[in-house]
This record gives sequence, C-alpha cells and structure tokens, in this order.
Amino acid sequence: MSHSKTLKTKERILQLSLQLFNERGERSVTTNHIAAELNMSPGNLYYHFRNKNEIIKELMQQYQKQTLEMLALPKDRLLDANDKVRYFQVLSSQLWAYRFLHRDVYHLIENHEDFRRMYPDFANKVMQQGQKIYKAFVAAGLMEMTDSEIEALTINLWIVLTNWTNFLYMSGHLSDSNQLEEKWVWQALRQMLFLEGAYLRGESRVVYENLMQNLGPSELFSHLSIDSSTVTKSPI
Repeated sequence: MSHSKTLKTKERILQLSLQLFNERGERSVTTNHIAAELNMSPGNLYYHFRNKNEIIKELMQQYQKQTLEMLALPKDRLLDANDKVRYFQVLSSQLWAYRFLHRDVYHLIENHEDFRRMYPDFANKVMQQGQKIYKAFVAAGLMEMTDSEIEALTINLWIVLTNWTNFLYMSGHLSDSNQLEEKWVWQALRQMLFLEGAYLRGESRVVYENLMQNLGPSELFSHLSIDSSTVTKSPI
C-alpha cells in the first residue's frame, strides 16, 4: 500500500470515527462498527489503528493541535474587538466538532491511559493561552482586569466548557447524554460571554452586546419563569 493511500485511508477512518463518536457516543461505537461504515474489513482497519484507543488518541492530538493553533495571538498587531468574535467562533466550532471528547470526558479519563495523560496537559495549555489572550485584550484597552481576575475567569470558563453537557443532563435538559444539539453549544457560549461581560470596555462592550442580542434569550430555565400576574399576594 502506497504512503499517500495509507494516509488517505487513515484520515477516512479518523473522520468517520469522529462522526460516529459524536452521534452515538464513544462507548456505543466499536472498531467493527467503524469498519462496517467504511465498507472495509476489521483487519484492514487494524492495519492503521490497532484498537479504538489509538483512534481516540489520534483524535485528541488532532483536537489539541487545531485548537491551540486557532487560539494563537497575532504576531504583528494588537488585538481588536473582531478578535473576540473570532475566538468565540473557534471555541464554538471546536466544541461542536469534537463534542464527544467533552461529553464523555470522565469515562475517557477513567478508561484510556493515553487520554488520561494527554487531557490535563491539553487543559493546562488552553488555560495558559487563555490567560495570554485576556492579557492581550487588557493591553489593547478592550478589557480591564487584574492578573488574579484573569486567572479566575479563565478557570471558570474552562469549568463551564468541560462540564456543560453534564450540567444539561443533570438539570433535565437532555434525556440522553449522547444527544447534544447545536443550540446547547450556543447556550454554553452565552454563559461564557456573561462571565467576561463585566470586564469589557470600549468597542468590545459593543461587540458583546451585539453577540448577546444575536444569541437571544436563554432557554435553560424558561419553564421556571414566574408570571407576576399569577402570583398570589400575601394577605398580611
């Protein structure tokens, strides 16, 4: 088998695996399922990946590389308000494209040695880069924050990002944790925007307000909204 054909087949396996993991959940997909969807024999798949863990490892490496490259700071200019939009677009696209990694993170950490080693390193790199980005926004006059506030905000954003699916499941918004609609990804970004809203200044504040308007109202607890006309007044 030629080198170029090997790479093409390997990429097809990765793309299809990612699709199936996202749609069905990693635990529900076997290498036999992947091979069948690709119309190849299990032996042919094993030529490229010895087991499912190797596929997950490769996808994690791919996710890490893409995300860190997308979060890189521009080298020849200060950040502007449009960069804030770009960074949130990066987060939303990556969260959606590799949603199984965050949805199944606890299972993956417990059951996959490579993932257990890689994930903390990835989380650390993303949070370090996040702090660099916020410091660059402060330097550009688009945010006003102390170093301690930057650190706390970055950690809080990571907590929201990585625990969002579990929150939706435990609060009754998802009946099956394997099914994550795109609207819930945007709701996660809405919460993340709220966390940094108080620190925005100048043009970034205008961009923030436009983004919040475009995202619309939250659907998370609309069923808990209280209609004042139905509230019974106390006789006291």
